[in-house]
Amino acid sequence: MKNKYVLIILASTILGILIGNMIRDYNRRDSIFTDKGNLAKKEVKLITKNIKELRREREVLEEELSELKDKYEDVEKIKEVNTLKRDLSYTDVEGSGISLSIDAQNEEIGNIANFVDYNKILVNIVNELKLNGAEFISINGQRINQYSPIVLAGSHINVNLVPIAPPYEIKCVGDKEKLSKYIKKGSVYLKSIQDNYPIKVGSKVLDTIVINKMNVPNKLKYIEGE
Repeated sequence: MKNKYVLIILASTILGILIGNMIRDYNRRDSIFTDKGNLAKKEVKLITKNIKELRREREVLEEELSELKDKYEDVEKIKEVNTLKRDLSYTDVEGSGISLSIDAQNEEIGNIANFVDYNKILVNIVNELKLNGAEFISINGQRINQYSPIVLAGSHINVNLVPIAPPYEIKCVGDKEKLSKYIKKGSVYLKSIQDNYPIKVGSKVLDTIVINKMNVPNKLKYIEGE
């Protein structure tokens, strides 16, 4: 009987120990799950905060990008206006190019304006220079653009309504290589006018040429785009 009682006490003790261990394990696991849940909540909060910060940064960057685009568009518009002003001869230009001189062969020939104008010699030379790399051209200091008249007025030629007299000095700025080839290989047209008329043509290749802006008011007020 005594042994049976001892066994019951021993079994109860062991069972108590086992139950205690189970309870501790359960509490530990519950604590682990609770810790993991809290950690997950913290991570969610941190991620949410980071997302909000990233959104704010994106909004700031988008605003900066919009400002930069506006500035870029303004710069492009300014470039377009400056290019237009340059092409219409409202600004001075400088660069490499060539200079041509058209004059009478000698003083006995006298005024060459009549046959120069009648045969459109200056107009033809200007057109030929454009085909051979000239971008900006002047005749006796008068800047040439697409609206420049070159016409005879009495005994002299007018360029941009301004009278000019021989020798006719034509300066052009543009593609130096093409213009140099034009001079070196020899222009058929320049040769022909020297063969057929009492005029001489001189030429020089220059590293620096300054062509001043048009010095008379341009009557063009509006430019209509297509």
